[in-house]
Amino acid sequence: MAFRRTGTSALLALLTLGAFALGTVSARAARLVTDLSQHQVSIRSNFTGTEILLFGAVEAPQAERAVDRDIIVVVTGPTRTVKVRRKEQMAGIWVNHDSVTYPNVPGYHAIASTRPLEVIASPETLREQRIGIENYEFGDAVATGIDGTQEFLPPDTERDFWKALIRNKRRDGLYLTDPGGVIFLGQTLFRATLDLPATVPVGLYTAKVYLLKDGKVVDTISSPLYIDKGGIERFIYRLAYNNALLYGLIAVIGAAFFGWLASAVLGRR
Repeated sequence: MAFRRTGTSALLALLTLGAFALGTVSARAARLVTDLSQHQVSIRSNFTGTEILLFGAVEAPQAERAVDRDIIVVVTGPTRTVKVRRKEQMAGIWVNHDSVTYPNVPGYHAIASTRPLEVIASPETLREQRIGIENYEFGDAVATGIDGTQEFLPPDTERDFWKALIRNKRRDGLYLTDPGGVIFLGQTLFRATLDLPATVPVGLYTAKVYLLKDGKVVDTISSPLYIDKGGIERFIYRLAYNNALLYGLIAVIGAAFFGWLASAVLGRR
């Protein structure tokens, strides 16, 4: 786990952040100082998932009560076009029927907070800040019938597709919510640990931290996180993505070669 591997360095960074926060506090409003245990994750063939540790400190006047503060951490990325299909039974066989395509769906969305979101802030504040996957804009939905033509879906029907998309992502461990996942270490320092499953997509992520006081957003800060293939997996992935024809030719030639090799070895027995 990333937290265990980087525990010592993260602790030192936490203490440094805490010292910096205490040394720069003045009469100004509270503000955040944060960082990640790692800003790049390499995925290899033996990748089974990992954890990302986010740590930080709150710079605030000592007269301000720490119990009034809340932290929300949102890690999102990268967005893709996703098609959600609905199956229906026809003549005793389940077949794809109509579908809805969303152009701006995050492949991963995780939230950790000091308390449940509905306790921290009002629905209006959460919606305004786009906190929570239910408040994320997936873009204009395009509905397609079984014959491939675009069609109009009533809002309630389209919302069923939207719910199914979120439900499937949660089932795959790609949409996570952890109320209580942000832990304060005293009055200033805090940390949060977020799980990255083995199926996490590659690309650029954003870790955004919100500082709230009495249900209002006081400060926000963002950090980049990049997830990419590593080693030979990186070469194969980029070849398949950037040059599909060459990738296909290599795959066919490789399959033919290993097929011939297997027949040659077996033919000698």
